[in-house]
Amino acid sequence: MISLTLSFEALFINDHTWGDTCMGNAISVIVPIFNAEKWLLRCVNRILNQPFRDIEVLLVNDGSTDRSGAICDELALVDARIKVIHKSNSGTSNTKNVGIMASSGKYIAFLDADDEIDELFFVKLYATAEEHDCEVVISGYETVPTGLRISPQYRLHSLLNGKDLILSAAAVHSDNDLCFAWRSLFLRESLERNVVKFHEGLTIGEDTIFHLEALLAAERAYALPDTLYFYTVNNLDSLMSSPYKPYLEKSLILQYELRKRISEEFGLYAHSHFKRDMAAYHIGSILSMLIRNFKNSPMPVTKADLIRILNLEMITNSTSVLGYRYKCSSLKEYLYYLSIKFKLAAVLYNWEFNTPLITSLLPFRITEKSKPVNDRTIR
Repeated sequence: MISLTLSFEALFINDHTWGDTCMGNAISVIVPIFNAEKWLLRCVNRILNQPFRDIEVLLVNDGSTDRSGAICDELALVDARIKVIHKSNSGTSNTKNVGIMASSGKYIAFLDADDEIDELFFVKLYATAEEHDCEVVISGYETVPTGLRISPQYRLHSLLNGKDLILSAAAVHSDNDLCFAWRSLFLRESLERNVVKFHEGLTIGEDTIFHLEALLAAERAYALPDTLYFYTVNNLDSLMSSPYKPYLEKSLILQYELRKRISEEFGLYAHSHFKRDMAAYHIGSILSMLIRNFKNSPMPVTKADLIRILNLEMITNSTSVLGYRYKCSSLKEYLYYLSIKFKLAAVLYNWEFNTPLITSLLPFRITEKSKPVNDRTIR
């Protein structure tokens, strides 16, 4: 039995409270849950321990098969701000959408069940949103246990519309600035008015598309450098950490199609730095994920598999955009890129799948070029 003992401060914060509203709650906190019994109490405790009291906590149980559902029900008996929704398993996108539809707060925040937040998470995001009348406020975060602090690469402390905020980042794709809905606070009315929700066909990268659409719908957006969220990157029990993902290719293709369509529709793609960075991101990070997934596959990988991914639109279009001006750190890396650009599947196959002569002559791997990327960084 997992202890449900909560600290006194979690239930009765001192008389210094924030965001006390007369009608509804200031913030709806949506926590999608699937088999999270190991971390759920810690996560909820951090939410309840916030000095910002005017919240509702929506624990959305996505058909968990462990004790998560029971823990949610027990927690709801402890604090009236907690509301529990039980549903059949349908994935994280649908689970977050169910939370959005059930929310009543002025703003919406998301929190993964295996992560934690700074004690001033809601205080700072809410104060900024209210001061500047924002539809989206974005913060920094820290990876756990590696301790890497990451600030948004947008123009900081500047009130901009969402499109200009996106374009203020030099490498919004490669720096993963569009990832992670949990680093932001969203005005619920803006999401509803613009029909912004999570795409339920996506199993990877759903946060990226949601963030992109929410920002493009925003007339007033703001980025803070403050580290307010603690993001667990090595949770081996997470669905995102499974070595082989049979759905990965299909989901990444859909994410690319959505990202490109939305970017073209709102004029982002007309900006060369945005367009080229998107291309570099798909060559440097997304392609490496696909190849790494092949290596983890229980089935033998063939040259036909590489031919298929080299002919994907997101790869051919990216090499077309980059041309011969792909930024590399070495000749080996550039030769590897040329094998992708010219669809040299046989060379790429030998390069990646253990032909000693080729690998000794050209030891570079695309996974060495790309930034260290945990699979969760493309949410």
